[in-house]
Amino acid sequence: MVDVLLVNPPSESSRFTSTPEEHLGLAYMTSALRQDGFSVEIIDAPAARLDYADLTKELSRRHFQLLGVSNLFQSNLASLLTWLETLKAGGLKAHITLGGHPATFTYREILTEFDAVDSCVRGEGEITIVELARALLTGADWRAVDGIAWRDGDEVIVNPGRPLIEDLNALAWPARDVRAAQPQAFETLTVSYSRGCQAFCSFCSIASFYRSFKGPVWRGRDPEDLLDEIDAAQMIAPKEMVLFIDDTFIGPGKIGKTRAYELAEAFAARSGNYVWGAACRADQVDEELFRKCRAAGLRVVFLGIESGNQETLRVFNKETTIETNKKAIEILKKVDIVPEMGFIMFNPYTTFTNVRQDLDFLLETGCGPDVRQVSQLWLFPGQQLLSKLQADGLLGGSPLAYHSKYVDERVGMLYKALEQMFHDQAYPAVQATQLIRAARFGRTGPGQPSLAAVEKAVAELRRIVYEIINKAVDFFEFDNGPDRMPLLTKELSERCNRLLDDTERDVGRPLPAGNAAAK
Repeated sequence: MVDVLLVNPPSESSRFTSTPEEHLGLAYMTSALRQDGFSVEIIDAPAARLDYADLTKELSRRHFQLLGVSNLFQSNLASLLTWLETLKAGGLKAHITLGGHPATFTYREILTEFDAVDSCVRGEGEITIVELARALLTGADWRAVDGIAWRDGDEVIVNPGRPLIEDLNALAWPARDVRAAQPQAFETLTVSYSRGCQAFCSFCSIASFYRSFKGPVWRGRDPEDLLDEIDAAQMIAPKEMVLFIDDTFIGPGKIGKTRAYELAEAFAARSGNYVWGAACRADQVDEELFRKCRAAGLRVVFLGIESGNQETLRVFNKETTIETNKKAIEILKKVDIVPEMGFIMFNPYTTFTNVRQDLDFLLETGCGPDVRQVSQLWLFPGQQLLSKLQADGLLGGSPLAYHSKYVDERVGMLYKALEQMFHDQAYPAVQATQLIRAARFGRTGPGQPSLAAVEKAVAELRRIVYEIINKAVDFFEFDNGPDRMPLLTKELSERCNRLLDDTERDVGRPLPAGNAAAK
């Protein structure tokens, strides 16, 4: 029997995820609970490839008094809540608390509509989960714990919010139980150097999440403490790539830039031969800083570019320009850092012209287009854009499941057609993307095609995707798009499979199998 069972539920957040990442939120809470003397176990469903039926069986084998579930994605919320209802209907007596961004913003709807959830943790959870567990296991009044919302009959009670954790160095390192038990489940070692983001993008809930509670929006750790954690985690299950899960590893203003230099210097001073990846904003990319980071092991940077046209950047409140974004990509390539980008090609205000501009931007910068970038804006509570959508009569549904209309319904039809087409024909694109990542991160050699062969294949793949989407745009703007899609889908399939055949012939051997179904 354990005091607390923490669960990362099955994920439905992406069609093209290859391998999961460690859930560091649960890992941090596990360490906090153990420091206070509680016994804790983690079940990470994505890492163990468990569905809800499997998860139910796992819970039936265990005895616990507090079930903590951390849900990261709004798209998973409905299925998760339905599952929790079946657990309580099946006789589960444990207190169920739900945490994460969705719970922070939709606690009222969750507690009103789903009796299975006893409480919701709002904001950062390390201190709150410890106090909740202490109250439940000692018989104290758990309803008095700060940082939670709970139900009193038909009324939802919201306790005072807990301030953000200002000193991240005071937190115990995340418990690496899942990594130790399932070392092959993860491609990378994930770490958290900072929390928060100083930006206020309209499509993102991060700004609202951290600004809902008292404390500095962005906080960073001591680089030496971070490196000590990395070294310790690598002894459990070594991985070639260390991936920062931070919203941005560079804090605001001059202080943020200074701290980034200190981080690079700390990496360079150690003899660990680190290879790491991180995320930041395009307007934070400085050649001198990133040249230093490259020398310290930085190999890939995720940029939240989001759009290749200025009109959409204004809708998203990105506070950047096309020129700034292009310059950031150029700098990263110049210092030999791989740029990867977040990209949202479709939103309710997208026009056919916007799609063409996005395609031109992706091809010109050499960052696409690929199937992952044919994405639609997800809607969830905490986004500032929701108020604009509502005012424009485009928002429907409820906080538990928003949906929207397009200003130009033909653009919405185009997205659905492309989504279906790339879902059906994703394998060549996913495989090529995996190959270029492997080559870029040094995993070439026996059994792997050369970097040149892979880059040639990816460049051709992007040209194919560019031409196919442009044809689809023309069909939906000027012709009967849905009727033309079967022929376009056939063309995509034939050209992608011919590309794979040509690439295999160029490298003189079959390409390694990807994570999608074989062609």
